[in-house]
Amino acid sequence: MVSLRYLVTAAVAVAAPLVSALPTRELLPSAKAITASKIVENIQALTAKSQALQKTANNITIQNGPLIIIGQGPFPKIIAGLQDIALNGTNAFLELNGTPHIGSKDEAASVADAFREFVRVHQAFLNILIGKASLFNSVGIIREPVANELRQVERVIDTFAFTLIDTIDPIQQKKQIQEDLSSLDSTLDAAINAYSG
Repeated sequence: MVSLRYLVTAAVAVAAPLVSALPTRELLPSAKAITASKIVENIQALTAKSQALQKTANNITIQNGPLIIIGQGPFPKIIAGLQDIALNGTNAFLELNGTPHIGSKDEAASVADAFREFVRVHQAFLNILIGKASLFNSVGIIREPVANELRQVERVIDTFAFTLIDTIDPIQQKKQIQEDLSSLDSTLDAAINAYSG
């Protein structure tokens, strides 16, 4: 019978060279700090992407929704647009790594206001999607891919917003972003529920 001590010793002996081969924090590329105006620019890019999806969402009909099966109609564009928002949101979050705290109330206000505008525009898009969901109550091939992308967007935007909150020092702007995020999460949850199961 093999003892537990022998197994642990063998595991450590095998793992030690692997662990020592991992890069240390000093060897990883460091992120460059970005300015508040660049953060605003990144948020405005997300806003523009969401705004562009509103027209596509408004064009959803009972006739063109099922065209997703052959890769046509509005839903493939909506799914690709949501993926693009998630990708750009991830990049915006990664750019925040290494950014010093924003202590200026004016700079913090510009970031918080840009996030508020993103929330307003994205909620308008989501509300259109929610309104169209009932057309496809029993069509899982449409609903599930949309729900999956909405979940991904929610994770990315939550991570980005929490990082924004940590980056901004003035309490008033932190609170504004928290409130706006809470409102957006409620709308995202409603959209996810509308397109789930």
